[in-house]
Amino acid sequence: MKKRLKMYHTPQSWHKAGQYFSFHNFDIFYQHSSKTEAETIFLIHGYPTSSYDWSKIWDTLSERYQLVAIDLLGLGFFDKPAPYPYSVQDHADQCIALIEYLNLEHVHLIGHDLGVGVIQELLDRQRQSNLKFSIQSTIFMNGSLFAEAYRPRLIQKLMASSLGHLIVPMISFRIFSKSMQQMFDANHQPSAEELKQWYEQLKFKNGKTCMVSLNQSIFDRFKHRDRLVNAMINSTIPMLLINGKNDPNSGQHMAIRYKELIPNPQVIELENCGHWTPWEQPSIVTKEILQFLATTT
Repeated sequence: MKKRLKMYHTPQSWHKAGQYFSFHNFDIFYQHSSKTEAETIFLIHGYPTSSYDWSKIWDTLSERYQLVAIDLLGLGFFDKPAPYPYSVQDHADQCIALIEYLNLEHVHLIGHDLGVGVIQELLDRQRQSNLKFSIQSTIFMNGSLFAEAYRPRLIQKLMASSLGHLIVPMISFRIFSKSMQQMFDANHQPSAEELKQWYEQLKFKNGKTCMVSLNQSIFDRFKHRDRLVNAMINSTIPMLLINGKNDPNSGQHMAIRYKELIPNPQVIELENCGHWTPWEQPSIVTKEILQFLATTT
């Protein structure tokens, strides 16, 4: 059995402890904490980061559950092809491929940011009986669940436009850091070292070349808004939204929309928390995940 990761993770130790599988001849990184006979949590990170986002909640969750966290193609610790037709559908295909590769029959899904859109796609496929495994529950964290409630910043719009390829070369560490800091709550700002770590992950394998296509894929999935939202509305499995209220993109306004549309909504709204929910408030997030999952068994 693979040894558990240490209680303190660095990007280097996280990378070293990971594994790889092949998807369309590309190598995709994933983290796996095996726990025989335990239920499985499958974690899907956001843009522009990686599975390392889950490192602060990993060890506590792994005491009770088997964990799997994927690095979506174009992000994180391995292959970042460009050009490549990035899309929420393709990212969902990657998750399905890994779940089947590990022979998992049942999974709880947790997604943040870009990951919530991937979960919506997976819910729709389960609704159409197109999955070989079953989704037992889902947890969403600060993502663009509803196009009408999403508030993208100007830089995001520009990156997804025809000007995107002109902007990418100008994204220095200083510009990247400022953009990231705007997404955090004022009381939970990232350290200079954390910002440097995220920037290095972004640049890994020449990853900046993927930024325009990845941004475009986020907006392109809004074309499927009704299908993806209906998958949530009509879902019969337990769902939870854990939402950092001070997220400028998908904060309290997204939680309000969730409660308007989702039948019998379960929502946890976090004070003093911005967009990066599992990074800013790991103790609270871990507690809410465990309490929710305890009700699904």
